[in-house]
Amino acid sequence: MDVVINIANNSIPRSKPNTKKHNTIWCNEDCKAAIKTRNKAPKRVQKQPTQHNIENYRVIRAKTRRVIKTSKCHSWQTYVSKINSRTSIKKVSSMVHKIAGKSPSCNIKHLYTNNTEITEIPDIGNSLGQTFSNNSSSNNSRLSEIRLKTSSSDLNPIIWRRRYNSPFSVDELWDAIS
Repeated sequence: MDVVINIANNSIPRSKPNTKKHNTIWCNEDCKAAIKTRNKAPKRVQKQPTQHNIENYRVIRAKTRRVIKTSKCHSWQTYVSKINSRTSIKKVSSMVHKIAGKSPSCNIKHLYTNNTEITEIPDIGNSLGQTFSNNSSSNNSRLSEIRLKTSSSDLNPIIWRRRYNSPFSVDELWDAIS
């Protein structure tokens, strides 16, 4: 059994789970606590749909919105107070992206192929090109598709003898249009 697991670990690529976590700088402990209680409130309403629980849910939701709004406002005011005439454009744009919750774009730094790490950008490009070439080659197509291609070319040899992208005259253009 260990042999099968080792083979699977070596041959099946692993990826990180896709998390939808936004890395916002305005989200502090108060926001996290308010969001946590807001997410618990609908469950309580679903279990016991009394008028008191429904009203409590609406109040908690409004308080959470208020906490988030004040936290965003405070974060923005703190950020704007740090900007002056000497602040670089790069620093300003990166801070705006942080406030918006956008993560910085991450460049490809390395690639693993056949248990070897490739770190140089031209080598990564060559490796990807080689993989694309292998995947689209006729070695990967099924035998029935190859037979179909060769048999269809035998059906109408006149079509296959035409030269495409060859120069043409204006008269030939008018004949094709009309």
